[in-house]
Amino acid sequence: MSPLKVLLATTVKESYLGVMRLLPPSRRKQATIVYYMTFADNDAGLIQNLAGQFGQDFVVFATPKAEPQASALAASGVHVVLLGRSKLLLQNAISYLKQATVVITDDYFPELVLAKKARGVILLWHANGAIKRFGWQDPANRERPAGDQRRFKQVYSRYTDILTGSDTMGQIFQQSFAVPASVIRPIGFLRSDTLVNAKPSDGAPIDFLYAPTYRDAPGEMQRVLQMALHVFERVKQHHFVIKLHPSVPHDILLRLPDNVQVSQESLNLLLDRSRVLITDYSSTLFDYLLVRPHPQTILFCPDLLSYQQKPGLQASFEDGQMGPLVVDGAQLYDTIVRSRFGSDDTLTDALAARWNQYNDGHVKARVTALIQQYLTINEK
Repeated sequence: MSPLKVLLATTVKESYLGVMRLLPPSRRKQATIVYYMTFADNDAGLIQNLAGQFGQDFVVFATPKAEPQASALAASGVHVVLLGRSKLLLQNAISYLKQATVVITDDYFPELVLAKKARGVILLWHANGAIKRFGWQDPANRERPAGDQRRFKQVYSRYTDILTGSDTMGQIFQQSFAVPASVIRPIGFLRSDTLVNAKPSDGAPIDFLYAPTYRDAPGEMQRVLQMALHVFERVKQHHFVIKLHPSVPHDILLRLPDNVQVSQESLNLLLDRSRVLITDYSSTLFDYLLVRPHPQTILFCPDLLSYQQKPGLQASFEDGQMGPLVVDGAQLYDTIVRSRFGSDDTLTDALAARWNQYNDGHVKARVTALIQQYLTINEK
């Protein structure tokens, strides 16, 4: 994007927020708790619990990305506002956010700067760990116009609680958002409850599960997939299952070798059945560490050089702590054939424990207690 277009986009965003600041709060659009949702199935049942307790005094703001869960929630009676941002502005749905006592969010939202009355702004991040850099660690954000950077600072400063499943991830949050340690809440990653408490999948065992992250450029996504398929086809003694990112169209794979299939199953149902996970920069790795005893991984990253530049990668990824790192088809083939993915169980178990210190299957209860603390404070 050209500098002029970047500046224009920043001006539009500032104007958008400026107009919403002027909208008067509406008595008809009030809520005690607002849940701002952009990732489906990230809440481990918290939304239904809050809806049951607070009824219409609890509102879910859902972006189009989370529409499948949002529609199901609305059908069950949960008060859901499906966004476009035009609805926040033209229908004054922003009034809910302006008057909320507690705001819960799973991602960065610029509108959080308008939640002036909120006693608690709780960040339930959408991943248990991080491979790619984000926030201020992403060099692209440090190059953004001053208006964008000012807005980032305002949003990051609104977080009263950033929930984390490990001290390692807590440190990453501090660096990424430039927040003090006092904001970090080591009470667990909420969605881990779903993984920890899930019944074992009864599907067939999987030799190798390949779950690559999404690439914005379709050509690059296809190139990476074709490189992997070429290797899988040569290793005929093994069966491979591919789980595509939801944003990747299935017709991107024009021809599959006989020993490869694409699965439509939920990723959660695939991970605990998989002997080896092949991935790259995806946070799927951290879910796998949680559900699979003695996890074994291969990190296939043929575009490593570009990712090292933008958005950048966490140090623990590049120093090999997360498993064998391969950058081309020859290395991937050699790693699979020679079983170089096998690691000492003590090391892999320690890695899993490092990222799951506080993920014990009871995170939702602690999050609920935290929310109640803010509501009680408001009543005094």
